[in-house]
Formats: sequence, C-alpha cells, structure tokens
Amino acid sequence: MKWMNCIALTLTALFIGGCDNYWGDKTDLGFIDIPNYEVREVAYVPLEPKLYDVAAPVDIAIGFDEFLYVVDSVTSEIARFDLAFQPQGRIFIPGVTKVVQDRRLQLLAIGTSDTTVNGVDYDLTTIYRINFEENGILDFNNATIEKVAVHPFYFKNSFSSSDASVKFTDIAVQGGNTAALNNRYYISRTGTNTNNAGFGPDNAVVVFSNTDDFVSSVPVTAAGAVYNNYFKRPLAMASFTQAPQISAQPSQDFWVINNHPDQSIQVQHVQFEEGPFGAVYQPVFYSTTDPVADSYLQTANRFINPIDIAFAGDANAFVFIADGAVDSVYQFTSNGLEGVPPPPASTADKHAIATIGRFEELSALCYYDKILYVADKQAGTISRYQLTLDFE
Repeated sequence: MKWMNCIALTLTALFIGGCDNYWGDKTDLGFIDIPNYEVREVAYVPLEPKLYDVAAPVDIAIGFDEFLYVVDSVTSEIARFDLAFQPQGRIFIPGVTKVVQDRRLQLLAIGTSDTTVNGVDYDLTTIYRINFEENGILDFNNATIEKVAVHPFYFKNSFSSSDASVKFTDIAVQGGNTAALNNRYYISRTGTNTNNAGFGPDNAVVVFSNTDDFVSSVPVTAAGAVYNNYFKRPLAMASFTQAPQISAQPSQDFWVINNHPDQSIQVQHVQFEEGPFGAVYQPVFYSTTDPVADSYLQTANRFINPIDIAFAGDANAFVFIADGAVDSVYQFTSNGLEGVPPPPASTADKHAIATIGRFEELSALCYYDKILYVADKQAGTISRYQLTLDFE
C-alpha cells in the first residue's frame, strides 16, 4: 500500500512539474487548439439572399410602415417589398428618382411631368404624393397619385428656359413636436440660377409644409453671417427622423451632401433652432483631429463623388456615405469619426474601419433595425449588411 502511495505522489509531482516527459524535457503542447476569447472582428458582413427583383435600382427607403421601397429606373416604378424581400406591388411614376415615406404612411417621390409653356414642351422636375390608404387599410394596388409641386410653379408664376434645368434631388421628412412641424419636409434642388424672383438660388434646400405648400428656402447662419446661397449642388439628404415610428426623433435637423468642388466639407449636419428672432439653421462642425480615429467625416474633400447618405435612427446613430467614384460605402459615428467605436471588452484604443466595397455601380443606401441596405444599379441588386457586433 505504501509503495502504491509513493507511485501516486511521484506521478502527481511529474504532472505539476509541467508535463515533463520520461527524460525530463517540457512536453510540446502545440497540438492543442487554444480557444481565442478576443472580441470578434469588427466589420459589416453580407446577409443572404440579395434582392434581384428590380432591373436598375436608383433609390431605396424603409418606410414608417416598415416596408422597403425601391425606385426602378428602367420601369419608372416604385416597388414595395416586405423585409423578407417578398413583393407587395408597384406604382408607375414618370421619371421617378427618389422616394420617402412620411409619418402618415404616404409616399413622397421625385419624378418628372410633361408641361407645355408658351407652346414649348418641357419635362419638369416634380414632387408626387402617393396615398394608398383606403378605409384604414394600406392597399398599394389602389393608390392615388397627386402632383404637389412642379418647378418653378410652386413659388412663382413666370417661367424661363433655365427653370427646365433645375432638378429636385432628394427629400427628407421632418418629425415635430407640434402638428404644424410634424411631416414637413425638405427638398434639395440643383440648377444654374443664382436667384429666382427673390426666392433664393437654384442650388438650395427648400422647406414644404405638411400640406405641400412651399414655405421658404433654407438660409444658413455661419460665422455670424446669414447665407442664402450656402448649399453647393446638394445631391442627397437624410432626416434625423427615422423608422420605426415608435422611436422616431421629433427633429428638424438634417444631413446634406454637397457635391461640388467649391464645397470642401461635403457632408454637413444642419441644425434647426428656434431663437428669439425666429428659426435659425446652422452647420455643425465635427472634429478632424480626435486621436481615437484615423479619419473623419468632415476632412476637406474627404470623398471623390459622394452620392447618397443614410442615417441610423437607433442608438448607434451611424452615418453612411456612398462614394460613387470608388463604389464604396463609408461608415462614421454621429460626431463625425470614421469607424466603429471599440466594444467594452476590447483592448483597442481606436475606432475600427468598416468600409464596404466591390459594387458595380453603387446608387443608394438606407438603414433599418441594425441592417444597412445598399442598392447597386448596374448589378440590379439590393444587398444587406450587418455589423458583426450586432449579431446575437
């Protein structure tokens, strides 16, 4: 018995001594696959399947009804899908390029309309309102379509040939704490005139009421001065009021992309404030030196050809920019730092870059419920991406 105890003690000592072999050398444990408990890689990964039911998507939007709306430039239709990409119907809008949904669940779209002025035919940029509610039921196949603004006749009665070159480029619906402010909307437009009968330049952001009446163009206060010509070729906008309906912010702020060589800060947050002398719009400037990031939203000439923007209305509040020159999507925090902040368990001290690329012809973005939707016009697809940190 004593002999057996001695053997046991000897074997235990050998094990504690570091897995030595018979000759006393350390045993090689390299064959063991040691689990890695570090935080997973931070990146946006594609989710399958893609949506292939549109020929050439040029715009996408998630509505407050939580359906996906896609503009197909080949058929001039707005196609509706549920979030599983099951088709729900289509509506024809002449020359349609953009679509959003307001909080009454009506669509606003940018298209064109044939108009004859002094015997000459023009194809003028137009805002359409689409209502598909009937007796409390949303019926997309029995929608009513109304022209609510044809440029320039929503603010003046006269017409010049240069008015035909003006284009509405995007729509951003406002939330509001009052009935008057809720469902107002901004329209960005481009053109050549520096003034229109005292109503501001063609290159502008303009405000419409929730009954589709023109209110004003947006003057911007910066460095103590008021600029009526602040916007330079504004191509895309994003509201701070995002689906879902229950958590949408009641904000009149907006993001805007200025795609013009004279505008070095291409993406701006324009803040709305009620002051003692009326409403004030002012740009918000973000850091371009914060050491937690290596690149920034408002670095001068950060993008080559910025064409669309999406804002995440959830707690992340990320901003996504589509650059058509390189067919890539860049992600930023709401305070203008590129990349995703390190998660709590990480030892990283910098934001992780999460760029998405390899598109054929990037055309539009939208975001909902931690998923980024990306339209590729050339490929005829809508792709979905989710951040690795957001997987359960």
